[in-house]
Amino acid sequence: MANAEDEVRKEFEEWLAAAAKKDLDAVMTKIDDDIVSFEHDAPLQYHGAAAVREVCRRGFEAMAGEFSWCIPDLQIIVRDDIAVTWGVNRMRAKQPGQDEFESWSRGTRIFQRQADGWKLIHQHVSYPYDPETGEAKLFLQP
Repeated sequence: MANAEDEVRKEFEEWLAAAAKKDLDAVMTKIDDDIVSFEHDAPLQYHGAAAVREVCRRGFEAMAGEFSWCIPDLQIIVRDDIAVTWGVNRMRAKQPGQDEFESWSRGTRIFQRQADGWKLIHQHVSYPYDPETGEAKLFLQP
């Protein structure tokens, strides 16, 4: 039987694969109804699965071409029914007629083990910024 860290890592693999397929329903199976998510775009906080679903829908709609997302060095700590994860997100997109686009951001996520598996209850994603200009730095790499 898999240990809890392996279970959470498997959930991530399924989540990232669903995102690459732009399968919104499959993506949302990993999200708790009462999630609080701090996303890249305004507003600062999104409350509830319906709000996060809309963020994902808009993101998938904006990516007309190929899309992938990975966390090359995903870190996971599990204590009882809570898992804390973090890592640097690498997103790639290839829009028709354009060069491949790649951006990097930071992500911290908290999952809770529930009757139907691990569910994302909190997420915080952010871009680093230049303190002199206030500009987000999407293209920095680890």
